[in-house]
Amino acid sequence: MIYSTLLKAIRQAATGRSTIERRELERVVPGAGLVLLADGVGGLDLCGFGMKKALADINSPLELHVINWCHGHGRWFADLTDTANHRRFADAVAAQAIEYRDRYPAAPIHLIGKSGGSAVIVKALESLPRDFVQTSVLLAPALASRYDLSRALRAVEHKMYVYWSPYDVFILGVGTRVFGTVDRRKSYAAGLTSFQLPDESADPDRAAVYAKLRQVRWRSEMASTGNLGGHIGPDNPGFLKKYIVPLLSSTDRIEPLESGRSRSLE
Repeated sequence: MIYSTLLKAIRQAATGRSTIERRELERVVPGAGLVLLADGVGGLDLCGFGMKKALADINSPLELHVINWCHGHGRWFADLTDTANHRRFADAVAAQAIEYRDRYPAAPIHLIGKSGGSAVIVKALESLPRDFVQTSVLLAPALASRYDLSRALRAVEHKMYVYWSPYDVFILGVGTRVFGTVDRRKSYAAGLTSFQLPDESADPDRAAVYAKLRQVRWRSEMASTGNLGGHIGPDNPGFLKKYIVPLLSSTDRIEPLESGRSRSLE
């Protein structure tokens, strides 16, 4: 608890939360696209804040909503084990995505999950229609490596990117073996080993859906962005700006739906 509080205080002092949030209000362009992000357990909001800074640094017009799904600051075990809470917030994410699509029918929607938040995002995808979101990104997912992503992948139009690291041993190796993954299996998490792929010969239909999946292993050149391969590496704004934000790029602005149609602006 003391460590978590200190870490959050240092992060806020180092990056200037008030400045970033002011720039957040200034940069968003209605209809440019929506990013829904579910952070990891414990309520630290490291990845959410990192993404706000990354988008602000490039003056991205994308609208970012960080889902406040955790039980409270430091309550990581409740966040990890409360599967009903995962479902409840997954439904809220899906509803928010549908509401945005109703307002901006041609605008892109992107879903991002970090660590334990990957359960919220994946379950939201599982309840959405086919090809509903453009892109999904899972950063150091705390789901079991054998979790079946096929239902979630059907809701993704383009790609789902999974960033994993074989050096995330303490949290997604030892931690999930002792306390369990967010889908309640005592096993290594996909953020440590990547997700297992289906056997194409045994299940060709499922394998075809997995063609949308891109799994990206941590590489040494990522260290220059502040991602050293550990669990909080993907939270770094430099990493997010270089590797994740480009996956969400969109240049079109879409006006709200009026009179049953939408219009794209240059």
